[in-house]
Amino acid sequence: MDHRVSDYDDQARLNLDESRKIIVELDQDHPGFRDAVYRERRNQIAQIAYEHQPGKPVPDAPYTPEENELWSTILDVLKPIHEKCACREYLEYWDKINFPKVRIPQMKEVTTRLTSLGGFRFEPVPGLVLPKIFLTELKRDVMLVTQYIRHYSQPAFTPEPDVVHEIVGHGAMLVEPNFVAVNRLFGKVADSVDKTVIEKLIRLYWWSIEFGLVKENNKPKAIGAGLLSSIGELGSIAEHPHRPFDPEVMVQTDFDPTTTQPFYFCAESSEVAISTLVEYLTGCLK
Repeated sequence: MDHRVSDYDDQARLNLDESRKIIVELDQDHPGFRDAVYRERRNQIAQIAYEHQPGKPVPDAPYTPEENELWSTILDVLKPIHEKCACREYLEYWDKINFPKVRIPQMKEVTTRLTSLGGFRFEPVPGLVLPKIFLTELKRDVMLVTQYIRHYSQPAFTPEPDVVHEIVGHGAMLVEPNFVAVNRLFGKVADSVDKTVIEKLIRLYWWSIEFGLVKENNKPKAIGAGLLSSIGELGSIAEHPHRPFDPEVMVQTDFDPTTTQPFYFCAESSEVAISTLVEYLTGCLK
C-alpha cells in the first residue's frame, strides 16, 4: 500500500531520466498539468529533495513572488477559520512558532523554529515512499515533507499534500508536547510491527493526526493537519457526521485522500484523544 510520504496521495509520481534528473508526472486533471513553468519548478523542488542528505541544511526552494503571495493569501483566509475551528493547542503553538506571513518559510527555517521549541525536524522527500518509512521516521522526531506549493489557480485545493499542508497543518502540532509524544509513539510502534499492523496504523494516523476532531465547550475543533490546512473543509466540520474516537474502529476504516471526508472521529477532549491513542499504540508494543 504505497502513499505519498507526507500524507497518502498517489496522484503525483516521480521518475528518473537518463541524466538522473527528477521528473514529476502530474495527472491530467491536476491544476498545474498544463502549466509548464509550474511543472518545471516542481521538478527543481523534487530534485532538491532527491539530492538532500538527511541531517544537513535543506537548500532553499525556488519560490516565485506569485507563490509567496499565494501563501500569504491562504494564511489570511485560514486565520478566521482557525480562530473558530482549530483546537486550543493549535492556536497556542501556531502563535508561538510565528512563521512569516508574507512568504513561504524554507525548510531549514521551519526546522530551526520547530526544534527551538522542542519539536520535530522537517526532511524533504521527492516522491513516493512506503507508509512504514514515513511512520518510522517519526520515532526520530523527523517528519518527511514536500516543499512545493499548490497551483495558484485553486488556492483552496491541492490533490496532494503541499507545503501549506506540511507547515500550516502539521507545524504547530509537532511542537505541542502531547502531540509530539504521540507522533513519536506512532514511529516507535511502526518500527517494530509487520505490514498488517502498519496498514492499521496508517488508518489510525489518518483519522486522528490528519483528520481528527475533539470537543471544546461541546463544539468540534480540529486537531488534524488535513483539516487545519484546508480552506474548504475546516469550516464545515460541524456539518459532517461525527463518530466516537475509537481506535479499534479507526484502524479498520478505509479513507479516500482525494475528496472531502464524509465523517470524522471526534474525541470528548484533546486529553481524551491523546490518552486513547497512547493506550492503543502502547498495546501494539506488547
